[in-house]
Amino acid sequence: MQTQELIDLGLTENQARIYIELLKNPAQNPGSLSKKLSIDRSFIYNILDSLILKGLVSYSIKSNKKVFFASDPSCLLKELEEKRLKTLKVIGDLQKLNQESEQGELAKIYQGKSGFKWYVRQLLDSDSFFTMGGGANTEFLELLKFEYPHYLKELNKKKIKGKLITSPKNKSKMLKLYNKSDVHIKILKNLNTNVNFTMFDNKLAIWSVKDNPFVIMINRKDISKALEKYFTELWDKI
Repeated sequence: MQTQELIDLGLTENQARIYIELLKNPAQNPGSLSKKLSIDRSFIYNILDSLILKGLVSYSIKSNKKVFFASDPSCLLKELEEKRLKTLKVIGDLQKLNQESEQGELAKIYQGKSGFKWYVRQLLDSDSFFTMGGGANTEFLELLKFEYPHYLKELNKKKIKGKLITSPKNKSKMLKLYNKSDVHIKILKNLNTNVNFTMFDNKLAIWSVKDNPFVIMINRKDISKALEKYFTELWDKI
């Protein structure tokens, strides 16, 4: 087993190495662990203590000396569940702070890939959306080439409805992309812009992924609904 898998779950490299070693060869003392893993003995004790606190290591006394054992790997789930509950509490507290700070705030600007991912996550929490220009350029597919298949799966699972006005040259690509989704697509001749408009959840997102990706999020129901009305008028005419 690779230590990286445990590192991805939140352990340090040395915690992962010691845990795996104790799974393979239980009942070891700090000295043997230090020698096998080439970790300074003075560090071994602290690392073992941290693993004990996580519930991943236990010990017994033999000949007045501590020998250590790895706990059942299912204990990793308990550790992750505790982190999840703590994270949910922190998120709730932070959201309260964020709601307080957003009062009276009209718009925010997000830049880079992380900013665009934030926009997509917001969109996936809505029931429906209207996008004009999406697909006029398809750089967003390259920007999120690893993430977008998962986003599409979630969009389909949640049965999010959408209407998309795109360019003739990209219609086939968009139809293929959303072929399993409840997203309807129409084309507008001469649509060739790098800027896109999406209305969802009483919000208006103005975004582009050309060169330096950005999203301007306007959190105003009247603005979003006005643009949605214009979109619908255009949709019915094409």
